[in-house]
Amino acid sequence: MIRNRNAKINIHKLYDLYIASERNRLTKRFDTYIKAVIVFPNYYSVAMSNLGFLRAYELINQSGFMSCDRAFLQDDDSKGIISIETRQRIANYDFIFFSLSYENDFNNILSILNAEKIPFLSKDRNKSYPLIMAGGVIAFLNPEPVAPIFDLMFVGEAEAIFPDFFKIIENKKKYEILESASKLEGIYVPSGYNFIFDKKKPVTLNKIECLPGFPKKIRRKYADNGASFSSSPITTEFSELSNINMIEIERGCKRGCRFCSAGFIYLPLRESKHADVLNAIGSLSAEDKAGFVGLGTMDSKNINEIMRFSLNSKKPFSLSSIRFDCLDENNLDLIKETGIKTVTLGIETGSSRLKKMINKDIDNDEIITALKNIIKKGIINIKLYFMFGLPGEGKEDLDETINLIKTMREEFVRSSKINKRIGLITASFSPFVPKAWTPLQWESFEDLTVLRKKAGYLNENLKRLPNLNININPLNAAFTEAFFARGSRISNEILIYSFINKISLKNAITSKEYNIKDFIRKFDQDELLPWDIIEQGVTKKYLLSEYLTGINLKTTPQCFKGCKRCGVCL
Repeated sequence: MIRNRNAKINIHKLYDLYIASERNRLTKRFDTYIKAVIVFPNYYSVAMSNLGFLRAYELINQSGFMSCDRAFLQDDDSKGIISIETRQRIANYDFIFFSLSYENDFNNILSILNAEKIPFLSKDRNKSYPLIMAGGVIAFLNPEPVAPIFDLMFVGEAEAIFPDFFKIIENKKKYEILESASKLEGIYVPSGYNFIFDKKKPVTLNKIECLPGFPKKIRRKYADNGASFSSSPITTEFSELSNINMIEIERGCKRGCRFCSAGFIYLPLRESKHADVLNAIGSLSAEDKAGFVGLGTMDSKNINEIMRFSLNSKKPFSLSSIRFDCLDENNLDLIKETGIKTVTLGIETGSSRLKKMINKDIDNDEIITALKNIIKKGIINIKLYFMFGLPGEGKEDLDETINLIKTMREEFVRSSKINKRIGLITASFSPFVPKAWTPLQWESFEDLTVLRKKAGYLNENLKRLPNLNININPLNAAFTEAFFARGSRISNEILIYSFINKISLKNAITSKEYNIKDFIRKFDQDELLPWDIIEQGVTKKYLLSEYLTGINLKTTPQCFKGCKRCGVCL
């Protein structure tokens, strides 16, 4: 991974290097009359590991009347932000599409606009500026902390929204588009809405007022079953996934983990067409490796055949986090055969009580058994993901997690000795961040002082154990994520104030005379939430019932055929 950290490194030379490394299946037209650029507000290496960004780039170039370039965050932006393909300044394009995946990238949006001398707020830009749009998961999770920046936002999946949207923009001038687009399902024009806050409780939302001609809510639009398949149109050694071609096995998840936003906002579960997956594997270049993508990849009914096909085609593959109940003998044999040396497992917590609360009730004995089976297959490295700061978490819950990790490490070493090769267990801990459109969206983000004590306790009890590496993700980054994940248009005001005055978010909050605790507090169950502007499909009533079920430490079965509980599959 190379970044332009030193201003002496010429951005053009850096982009020449990146372009030379790319294996690109796209055939771009250059005789088009509309020029677009899609911007990922982070570095090239991060962007090129994001399948949503790459898929949108591909679809825009398939429109027939637009040629789309790519642009990224630059360390040296003194001469503006340029596209990687044609090296044009992004302010010179007709349309700017932003792809938004991470709340912690919001400050980078302002950096990019500032470098181009583009006003931050949509209301401050006249017709001389490009139409600036945003899509990606943020746009249909909680768009409000950045909504005033954009002229319009795509609420849902590009495959479903773009066809109708492209019909509008093909025949209209840039700023004639907004009125027509606002009538399309899945299009959100933020300027058509006023968010009215309580005068006595200034961060409490009282009312969402929609202006005449705009829908009361923006319904998420998603691709039909079989139409949602995507794979990387470009691969490069300089992506964070270095030469991995991401192949989407499925979209959505049937598990219903109560902390997981992606598990709810991508419902219903849709499996990619089997032939599409096999064709994508078969078309891989000799330099590329298949990376099977999905929230529950191993849940796919075709996963065994897919892995076998990949191996028979001499195309090695990698897997994202694996479910414990999918680690049967056959799957493990296929994983071993591809030469995978590291398996990633999302455990979340060792606490039997909290597992019920988050609807991920896997017995610790099952986890140990799965670990033994993994090691027996010669897989020498294990990555474990945990959360801390979950609602109601106490010392006894942390102790259960610590004891589970210690037991796993002991069994890992014992089983590894049989293979005469001991690898490494890496346990990563992230603070729990309550996300929109999950049953835990009403919960608070734990106070940083408490989180620091918990992080110290975990580290102190685990750091000295051999063959065990402990990573605790930065707490300040988690605060930033939580601040925006549950934020509103007030958060946008604070974001811009922070950027302009070059101060931290916390200092900006206090400077604007807000109380930090109000932004991480627990929401009332009958409270109007900033993201209620969106009609997600999953009903708020269902999420609340799941929240109460979790607080009472009860689990809910996963989705099943004919299931109509949550409101998506009506």
